Amino acid sequence: MKNKLLLVTLLFFAQYSYSQTIQERKVIPVVSSDKYMEFAPTISADGRTLIFESDQNAKKGWELMESVLDSVGNWSTPAPIKSINEKCAFLAGPSISYDGNTLYYTAFIEGISQSEDIYYSKRINEKEWGEPIRLEGPVNTDEEYEGFPSIAADGNTLYFIRLNNENPYDKKSKENCFTIYASTKNMDDTWGEPEALPAAINSGCERDPRIMADNRTLIFSSVRLGGKGKYDLFQSRKQADGTWSEAVPLDFINSTDNDQSPCIAASGDVMYFYSQKDIYSIGIPIEYRQSINVTVHGIIKDALTGQSIVAEVIVKNQNTGEQFSSFSNAVNGEYNLVLNGGQAYTVEFFNENYLAQVIDFDLTKQEKFATFKRNIDLQNTYQLDLSVYDSDIKSGVDAYVSVVSSKGESVFADTLRKVPGKVLLNLKAPFDYVITATGKKYPESSKVTWKFSSRTTKPLMEQVMNLSYEKIKMTTDVSSITTKQKVKKTIYYNNANVDEVIIAEAGETVLLRKGDRYQVVTSSDKGFFFSSVSIIAGEGESDGMGGYRLAMQVIPVEVGAQLTLKNITFASNSAELDNSSYVELDRVVDFLKVNPNISIEIAAHTDDVGADEYNLRLSERRAYTVLRYLSTKGASAGRLKPIGLGESVPKLANTSEENRMENRRVELKILKIS
Repeated sequence: MKNKLLLVTLLFFAQYSYSQTIQERKVIPVVSSDKYMEFAPTISADGRTLIFESDQNAKKGWELMESVLDSVGNWSTPAPIKSINEKCAFLAGPSISYDGNTLYYTAFIEGISQSEDIYYSKRINEKEWGEPIRLEGPVNTDEEYEGFPSIAADGNTLYFIRLNNENPYDKKSKENCFTIYASTKNMDDTWGEPEALPAAINSGCERDPRIMADNRTLIFSSVRLGGKGKYDLFQSRKQADGTWSEAVPLDFINSTDNDQSPCIAASGDVMYFYSQKDIYSIGIPIEYRQSINVTVHGIIKDALTGQSIVAEVIVKNQNTGEQFSSFSNAVNGEYNLVLNGGQAYTVEFFNENYLAQVIDFDLTKQEKFATFKRNIDLQNTYQLDLSVYDSDIKSGVDAYVSVVSSKGESVFADTLRKVPGKVLLNLKAPFDYVITATGKKYPESSKVTWKFSSRTTKPLMEQVMNLSYEKIKMTTDVSSITTKQKVKKTIYYNNANVDEVIIAEAGETVLLRKGDRYQVVTSSDKGFFFSSVSIIAGEGESDGMGGYRLAMQVIPVEVGAQLTLKNITFASNSAELDNSSYVELDRVVDFLKVNPNISIEIAAHTDDVGADEYNLRLSERRAYTVLRYLSTKGASAGRLKPIGLGESVPKLANTSEENRMENRRVELKILKIS
C-alpha cells in the first residue's frame, strides 16, 4: 500500500540533546574524564549514541567506547566495544552511520593490514557490534594511510583522509598534515575511485572530515589562514552545481588549542567535538547550522505475527531522482532515516518474503527539525484474481484449475462453476505457484508459473489465462443453382452459441468451434439471392484430412424466383420475432440494397395446428412483422408486398413435428424487376 504523509501536519517529538546556550562550550560529563584522553566523537542521527576513542587502556592504547543518552538526558558510563578493540592493534576516527547500524573506523590488524586502513562493523544488537571487516575497493591501499572516515547520511559517499605526501608536516603548528578524499558508490554498490576534494577544502593541512546529516555541510579541521594557530574547525557547503563553497572558520568554537573531530546529530543544533583532551559540546549559531533535517524511525514488523524483520529501505528523492538504501537492524527491525527539508521523498520497504510498502514524505514546506515515528507492517499474504478465458471470445470458462506452490503444496483444485472463469486465490510470499487450467472441449491445458516479486506493493494482483477451444476446418463452396458454376461470394459464419462471427470468401478455409451451431450465410450480391444454412461444426463426414466442406447454391434473380428464409422464428401463437431471426433478415436488407430494381413478396406460412382462419390471420401478422423490420432497416415499403397464406401451401405433409417446422416458414418471391 502507498501512504501520503505531510510531515508538517505531524506531531513533532523533541530531539534528545542538551539544552545549551549558544557558544557555551561544555565538557560532556561521564564521557570525558580528567585522567584520560577522549577523542574523535561520532554521534547517531537521533543524538542518542556517542562513540569515541579513548586511551584509558594503557596496555592496549586507543580503544573505541560507546555511551548512550537516556530519556532524561544523561550519558551512560562508556563501555568498550570489545568485538572491535580485541581484534585491532590500532584504532582511530570512528564514524557511525546515521541509521546507527554501521560503524566505520581506522584500524590496523596484525597479520591482515599492510597499513592503517578503513574498516567497518555491523551492529548485532543494542550492546554488541560485529567483528571488523576491511572496506573493499579502491579506498584502501597497501601503502597509504587511510583514516578518519565519515559516511554520508545516504550511505553513498565516504569521506576520509590520506597523508599529504607533498606537505606531510606543518612546522609552525607542529602537526601532521593530511588531504581529504571522497569516494562515491557506483551503480553496482561498489566504491568508486577516491578523489581529493578541491582547493576550497584542501589547502594543504587538513584532517577529520565530517559530513553532516544534510549531505551538504562538511566540517573539518585545518591549519590555515583564518584559524587561531593549530587545528581549527572550518565549514564548507556543497552547492547545487556540485562545487564546494570557500571554507569559513567556526569562530564560535575555535581556540588556540587543537579543535577537531566535529559531529552533529540530525537536529543540527548542538556540536560535539574534541579539544584539550576531552569531548565538548556547544550550541550552534543559526548562521552556521546545516540544512533542515527530518528523522524518520520505526520498527519493521511482520503484519501477522508482530515479529521484527530485516528489510531494505530505499529512499528516492522525487525532485532530484537520487536514491540511497539501507537495511533495518537485524535484531529488532529498527530503521532510521535522515531526510532533508525542502524535498519530497518516496521511501520503499523491501523484504524478499513480503509485499513491499511505499510511503511518500512531502517535506517541501518543512521549516524546522522534526522526528517522526512510523512503524512498518509488511504483509506476506496476498490475493490473486485469476481469470480463465476462452481465447477467441474472451468469456469466462468453467475450467478445472489446480494451483500448486513451489513447496509442492496444493492451494486450490476445483472447477470454476460459481462464476465461470473467475476465482480469487489466497497466496503467500515468497513462493511461486504453478497454475494449470483445463476445460471440456479445450484440447490443450494452459499452464503458467506465477512468480512472486518482493517489489510489488499490491495486496490484490491479477492473472489471465486463455484456453483454446477445439476447432474443425471448414471450407464453403458456392455455385449457381441453375448453371452449377462456382460463384464468388462472401461467407458469414454466425455462431448461435457464442458471440462470434467469422467472415471469409467462398473456397477459403476457416476454423469453427467444434460442436457449436453456425448459421452460414452468403453475401447478398447483385444478380443472386443470398443463401443460408444451419450446421453443427464437426458433424457429418470429413474429407479424410480433418476438414469439412459445405456446398451452397444461390438462386439467380429473376421474376418468380423464390427463397425460403432460414431461422425465421416467432414465439408460439405470436407474430413477435425471436432475436435469432435478425441475422437472416439483415441479409434480406443487404440483398434489397444491392438489388434496388426489384420488388418482392413476403409470404408467411404456418403448419396445420389450429383453425384455418386463425392460422391465416397469424401468418398475415407475421408477414407484416417482417415488412416492418425490413422498413426500419431502410428497405422501401413500396417494394415489399406482405401476404399470409396460413396452412394452405405446405412444403411437406404435416405428418411429423420436423415437417411442421419446415412448413412454419417465410418465403421471398421476386415480383418485378424494373
